[in-house]
Amino acid sequence: MIRQIRSTLVFLLGIFIMSFGLAVSIRANLGTSPIASFPTVLSLGTTPSVGFYLLAVNLLFLVLQILLVGRKFPLFQLVQIPVSIIFGVFTDISLYLTTWLEPSNYLLQWAWTLGGVVLVALGVYLETQPRLSYIPGDGLVFALTLKLQNIPFGTIKLVFDWTLVVMAVVTSLLLLGHLEGVREGTAFAALTVGPVIRLIGLVHKRLDK
Repeated sequence: MIRQIRSTLVFLLGIFIMSFGLAVSIRANLGTSPIASFPTVLSLGTTPSVGFYLLAVNLLFLVLQILLVGRKFPLFQLVQIPVSIIFGVFTDISLYLTTWLEPSNYLLQWAWTLGGVVLVALGVYLETQPRLSYIPGDGLVFALTLKLQNIPFGTIKLVFDWTLVVMAVVTSLLLLGHLEGVREGTAFAALTVGPVIRLIGLVHKRLDK
């Protein structure tokens, strides 16, 4: 029982740190991670918040998982519904907590973007450690991997992330008339979050020893 509570707390902490990292990257104003790029652009062009759009997009990802996997979809993974709600709420809370963050120059924007990447990577690493569940975006990539067995997970993840980025770019140009919410920081995050997660894993294993 205690172990289960501990695992749940680690999972929730991971989601919060990831949400906080997304908020930091949004405040840095160089573009956020691919998973939040589309919801961020939508929130800039309309009234609802980033958290609301993250919830909506993640619920769509969950529906797509069910359609792809069919009867093989484990009912337990419906826990992704409350996970999506928590992720959205945590993101809006984190954005509120970072209202003070307004980098005054391009160098500081990059410094905060780097900090956001590290936080997102740390959050993802912690989220995956208990092996309880995952955010629906990752769940959809897993489902696609099951369907497209000849294509490696890493390749599908890369295509998935860049598809979200392209959607964000097109939406930004249509809604805002210029790029906002998805910029060079988005490409940086897409290329670096994975390696930083692996680095955190290596440091964790070394500390365990």
